[in-house]
Amino acid sequence: MRTNKAKYTLILVSVAIISVGIVSLSLINRNLKPSSIQQPISNETNLTLNEPIRAALPNSVQPYKLKDKSLISTFVAPSYINDTLVAFERDDSEKSTSYIDTFSRENKVVKNIYQTPNKEIINSLVGVEDKLFWVEYGRNQEKDTKWAIKSLDLKNNQEKILYSGISSDHIEPPVLRVFENQVSWIEKKIKEHIVYSTAILYKPITNELIRLATTELDERGNQRKGTFMALQRPIVNGLLVQQSVFKTASDKSYEIVFYPYDQTNPITLLESNQGIVDFTADQEWFVWSEIGKISIADRKTGEIKYEFEAKDKDLTIDSPFIMNDHLYYRFSMYQIFDADLLTGKTEQLSIPRLSTSKIFNTGKYLGFSYMDAKNNTGEVEFNIISEDQSK
Repeated sequence: MRTNKAKYTLILVSVAIISVGIVSLSLINRNLKPSSIQQPISNETNLTLNEPIRAALPNSVQPYKLKDKSLISTFVAPSYINDTLVAFERDDSEKSTSYIDTFSRENKVVKNIYQTPNKEIINSLVGVEDKLFWVEYGRNQEKDTKWAIKSLDLKNNQEKILYSGISSDHIEPPVLRVFENQVSWIEKKIKEHIVYSTAILYKPITNELIRLATTELDERGNQRKGTFMALQRPIVNGLLVQQSVFKTASDKSYEIVFYPYDQTNPITLLESNQGIVDFTADQEWFVWSEIGKISIADRKTGEIKYEFEAKDKDLTIDSPFIMNDHLYYRFSMYQIFDADLLTGKTEQLSIPRLSTSKIFNTGKYLGFSYMDAKNNTGEVEFNIISEDQSK
């Protein structure tokens, strides 16, 4: 296995920091002519402002502020949200320990519910109903990194290992993503210089684990041919997967492929000569972002309906989520935007502030956080977007 295998893990995770380039995208058998080009997104910042904009929005946005000394010198975000609490992961580098805490939406009490036993790192915390799931692995990653997907029942505080594996040749451990009542990840295994990528679904309610699809990347000898899955985004009826496709060692392209949950034939939605930052879809829309731009296409016709461009084309747009015909996304680490998919009108959901987290999803909730990047006093502001405006 060649040492440049580590580069594969940067396909999506690190694309936010690559230099800007001209990205050539094509929807398969689709009409690519945009029907509406919107005004550029403003990236002007005013870090003296401390409160989010409160404009009339289609979904309620509820802010919660908390301050605790344990949050100094770390950054936290609302990884899991339900009607009564927010759960988040935090890391203490001095103690070489990661923690999971909860914040009560009712009485504003912070409670620690888990900490790593042997200086491990917690990554990609998600939740389904009353159960949390995360990936845990050693702090000092080696060529072969052991990892485990763990779960914690919030009702009885019962912890268990759901799944485990080894990431060989510097491949990053899996990243969990959740949609409705299921958890997803991609497992990569190497056997005789062939990399097998398997998209996996887990349904906590029925305790069902499904291996949805597997691709192969053949690296025997001097060749490199096949497909390597990078990262997934679960949506209704199937899993979107960004993957790197090698025709030869020097001929590489990127794809977004839809793998139906019923395991019928996959559908390639997008091809790119260079990387894609993030992506999502529902039954009506397909969304992908590049550095400095986000595109929204009609999923049935393939026609690009809207393109929103950033003034600073070196900065990223990420974590897009669709809720009630609105698209929410983050511009760089500054600001959250809300785009009405029926009209193409955009609203500032938060003011420009450094640092604003990505958007996270749990069931009927979306959430993001803000912490002062220049003067971290242990204060965080969680913002929750509810599908049900009464929450």
